[in-house]
Amino acid sequence: MNQPLIFTERRLVPRLMDMILTLVAWIGFSYLIYNGLITALAHSPFMGLRPFFTTLNTVTFYMLVALANGLLLIGWAKYNQHRFRVERRNRRPGLEKTELAASLHITDRVAYDLSQGRVLTVYHHENGEIERVEVSNGVLDNLLPPPNATDMLHGELSAETQKVIV
Repeated sequence: MNQPLIFTERRLVPRLMDMILTLVAWIGFSYLIYNGLITALAHSPFMGLRPFFTTLNTVTFYMLVALANGLLLIGWAKYNQHRFRVERRNRRPGLEKTELAASLHITDRVAYDLSQGRVLTVYHHENGEIERVEVSNGVLDNLLPPPNATDMLHGELSAETQKVIV
């Protein structure tokens, strides 16, 4: 099995919360079973073990329903794992720069700058269309390392970056 069926939170606080809620649920369940059994025995002391077996039948029925639900859910998860183990959908090809520019209502130059920029700031009109784009190509603009040393040697740095280095 490559992937687990149930993914659980691994941080301490969510795990602790799950444990506390589970403990409270089991305590509540035990109290209700015990209270029902004691009440049945106290009101009819001459009935013998009949209330115990009635309670046992009820708990058995609950356990069978829980087991059926669990098997149904695990079966459904296994079925989906088997069904979707191979990706049947094909990835759509990416948009060309001219298609992207046409769909965003921008010029081809701005579309090219969008694909080449390291840090982009896009400003929009109230209707959602792109108003303008600020493109930063410099190395220190976003504190990332340079793509390669030849860019540094050929002067591809922005004016702000050159001022910082010099």
